[in-house]
Amino acid sequence: MYVPLDPKYLPEFQYQSKGFVQDMFLGGAEKSKLKRKLQSVLTKYDQFKYPYFVNYLHIARGSIFLSDDNKPEAVHSDSNLKLFQLVLTRLGFTELMEFNQLTLKLVYSTELNFDYSNFITQIKNHIKSTIDSTLFSWISEVGSRYRKELPLFVYYLWDSQTFVNDIKFIPTGNLPLVRTKTMQKIQAYSEKVYLDILVTRFRKTLENFDPQQYLNIYKIDSMDGYQFESFLVQLFTYLGYDVEETKKAGDQGADLFVSKFGTKTVIQAKNYKDNVGNAAIQQALSAKAFYDCNEAMVVTNSYFTHSAIELANKTSVKLVDRSELEKYIDEYNQLIIEAMNESENDSPNPVKQTNRI
Repeated sequence: MYVPLDPKYLPEFQYQSKGFVQDMFLGGAEKSKLKRKLQSVLTKYDQFKYPYFVNYLHIARGSIFLSDDNKPEAVHSDSNLKLFQLVLTRLGFTELMEFNQLTLKLVYSTELNFDYSNFITQIKNHIKSTIDSTLFSWISEVGSRYRKELPLFVYYLWDSQTFVNDIKFIPTGNLPLVRTKTMQKIQAYSEKVYLDILVTRFRKTLENFDPQQYLNIYKIDSMDGYQFESFLVQLFTYLGYDVEETKKAGDQGADLFVSKFGTKTVIQAKNYKDNVGNAAIQQALSAKAFYDCNEAMVVTNSYFTHSAIELANKTSVKLVDRSELEKYIDEYNQLIIEAMNESENDSPNPVKQTNRI
């Protein structure tokens, strides 16, 4: 399905040649008819974009948009879309009934505009003196996501008239396009930049990796209680939390506090060989009330008894057992590697571009 950023380029309203003779005698009338219909659709889209399309987007978000294989029909809710279309047609947007999938395409176009607005904010931080260094800076941050956003990148360059001497934009009427071969060159070049970034980062990891910093669950098992608490301080710090340790005596069941986005959580740390029972949940609840925290959590390198799980579910105490802790450890190790790579200043040079794309 082709969905342009600007609805005025919808293919339903672009004249398709019917041959020289018919174009000569009938083309003008057909073009005028399409132009009038397009203008009517655009006028009503502008009329109903706020609040209808925008609010529908928020309400239905997560169920109607493109899947990874770009097959929207597989992921949107037909019932919601039909209800939305009925609302609009009863308000006077009757053209939606005349063109197959026009409602869906206008929804996608609205979504694309949201994406593009967010993309502009992001990409402006990466515009450098050359297209090479710009691509390198941008792809370094977004990683493989660049593949999905590359069309937005190309459109931004045209829209902002940036690096217009580096990419051959082909105007067709009022529609800015790049030829298929040009887009393929841009994709191939970007893929090379991405590969160079991955290779360089992996080389740095191999050269600088410190096995002593790498953790696994068995190293956690060998820690004593104080070491386990210190590890949790480091872990949640790496995960972006503000961390506050408690005094070891008279802590009222609190081992540390973590805060993020205004939410303060008290954590009870249990480095056990046996399963953790109700007492730990009760201690976490007491600490939550005593320290006026928003949430309570119990973290263990073991597992919880069935009774403890029931109590936690009833009282909304979050439990992190051995399996969940291993996921945290994996994320911690990845952050260690990323921090190590970022500390290195010998960034790879962008691939040299010798020809205009």
